[in-house]
Amino acid sequence: MMISNEQRAHDIAIALLQANAKGMKPIEAYHQYVNYLLPILKEIDKDFANGIKEHI
Repeated sequence: MMISNEQRAHDIAIALLQANAKGMKPIEAYHQYVNYLLPILKEIDKDFANGIKEHI
């Protein structure tokens, strides 16, 4: 099973947001999510150009 780089980056960004977004307003939390997501996705795309295969 393959998990897309986008899904992996989303999962990481959500985990970071949950850990660090206490008390943020919704729009502020959205902006923080995007600020986490884009650099993570760029890094994952660089490291795993063909995606990441899950080992089940």
